[in-house]
Amino acid sequence: MAPRNRSLSRAAALGMTAAAVALLTGCTPSTGTTHSSPPNTAETAASSPQTPTQPTNSPASNGSGGSGSSAASPRPTTANAPARTDACRSLPASATVKADVTAAYGAQAQPRLRHITPVKGTFYYGSCDGTFYAGTRFQLTPGSTQAEQVALQDDGSVMKYFIDRPGTAWTYLASDPFPASPEGCAAIPDIPAHLSALWNDCRS
Repeated sequence: MAPRNRSLSRAAALGMTAAAVALLTGCTPSTGTTHSSPPNTAETAASSPQTPTQPTNSPASNGSGGSGSSAASPRPTTANAPARTDACRSLPASATVKADVTAAYGAQAQPRLRHITPVKGTFYYGSCDGTFYAGTRFQLTPGSTQAEQVALQDDGSVMKYFIDRPGTAWTYLASDPFPASPEGCAAIPDIPAHLSALWNDCRS
């Protein structure tokens, strides 16, 4: 082969080689510039925020706290509580109570009554919310004066009612009308209705 033709063949071969290299270089992705390596799964899990798991006995889950919980049971309030009935009790009357009530009535009566005592089986005694009440009829005792005998006739013989407020002594409160009402002490507005019911309306 002539020297000129050999040079052309070598140049053509070099050109083809350069073209192939250029072609391969343009199709191969460069590392570290266009594409990044896939993220590390462990690092992603550790760095990404996660919603905390709510324990079953936490305030938000059991309804005792947590302002955003719509399923929480409402707490009972005093506004929803039923009204309390008057705390009334019927009590046994001691000899001292009977003597104090008798003295209170005798002192306020006109004329003063010294020879009186409660009629047996008619004395009622009890309390409502710390205030004490009593009711009884009176009869004369030996040695009574004519004035006392007159005072205890008719309306003087009906039931008398008394009150002892905290920090005070027994005082006269009211009397049955004459003749007495068939409703007994239930007809006396000064006696709490609950206590009157406990006393069987003072008709026993």
